[in-house]
Amino acid sequence: MEGPMTTRSVGSIAVLAISLYVLPGSAGALGPEVPATRSLVDTVGFSHTAGQIQEVVRLSEEAESETLTGSPMKGPWVAALCPHDDHVYAGRVYVHVMPGIQARTVLVVGVAHRARTWGIEDQLIFDAFDSWRGPFGPIRVSPVRDEILEHLAPEDYVVSNEFHAEEHSIEGLLPFLQHYNREAEIVPVLVPYMEWGRLDELARRLADVLADIAAERHWVLGQDLAILISVDCVHYGDEGWGGKDYAPFGSDGRGYDLAVARERDLIETHLAGSLHPAKLEALFLRLVDDEDVREYRITWCGRFSVPFGLDCQYHLSRALDLEAPRGVLLRYGTSVELGRLALDHLGIGVTAPVSLHHWVGYAAVGYR
Repeated sequence: MEGPMTTRSVGSIAVLAISLYVLPGSAGALGPEVPATRSLVDTVGFSHTAGQIQEVVRLSEEAESETLTGSPMKGPWVAALCPHDDHVYAGRVYVHVMPGIQARTVLVVGVAHRARTWGIEDQLIFDAFDSWRGPFGPIRVSPVRDEILEHLAPEDYVVSNEFHAEEHSIEGLLPFLQHYNREAEIVPVLVPYMEWGRLDELARRLADVLADIAAERHWVLGQDLAILISVDCVHYGDEGWGGKDYAPFGSDGRGYDLAVARERDLIETHLAGSLHPAKLEALFLRLVDDEDVREYRITWCGRFSVPFGLDCQYHLSRALDLEAPRGVLLRYGTSVELGRLALDHLGIGVTAPVSLHHWVGYAAVGYR
């Protein structure tokens, strides 16, 4: 449960021994020394075996059986928002949205938590792995990635296995994706700091490339191509956030209720209903400081990934002469409300405590 200005405490961490940072706009030959499969960075909070994810899904679906039965939409989603927090806490939210990701090719848009440390902004971050580790075997990186890089401008992206090897926001979604969609291939991309104008520019450029690829292959959005966006909502409280106080409403029951009400307003106002760039820009401006986008106004780990991914989906739909997708909130919960799934016996733990002084919000939103 990494939040703003914190270090993710995951105990035993498996990070690639060999990593690669390729210069901006370079997708060149990687050489035999580069690992073919991206390994794990979080071996505590996420499932990494078939038995683990199957039990997480079973317990989550069981706990959510009533709300899953009454879900207003079943997919397939052309785009979706999903949490990336510990499966013990957020598993019950993952299962509302992940079964609807049915496309063969999935653009997975992640959060660049360490962008400040990396010193990167205004560019998309792609990887160069052949596959990512999944609980049922390697998850193939789609060759569509290379086509994308051939058509984006060199100044629009960097290719870095090193950055992707250190970032957990995509990794947490993949066990659920593979559980429900064994044939899925992914195109991972991280979105670091950038102003709205640059974000919209890159979203449009990527959408144009994807539209050309989809049109050439006669792909149907949702069936052949989907965009999956990683997001943890508010990181709230006055303890355990690197000395920062992220509790503007207080850390008691009343403060919790007010913070959750603000969360629901953000989702209903900007993310539900018909997608439109104006709604996404307004969300962006509510989440970031208007003088420095590197600073939070509201502490969402997704303040760049969500506007970018959905803006890209909007422009992709329009480029294919389709109506703008409509979003429905499938589930909102918090680590306080949801509690913990009983997974200790499987070796799945937590990376942070939960209390009114330290909690995270989770949203599952599907678009079609």
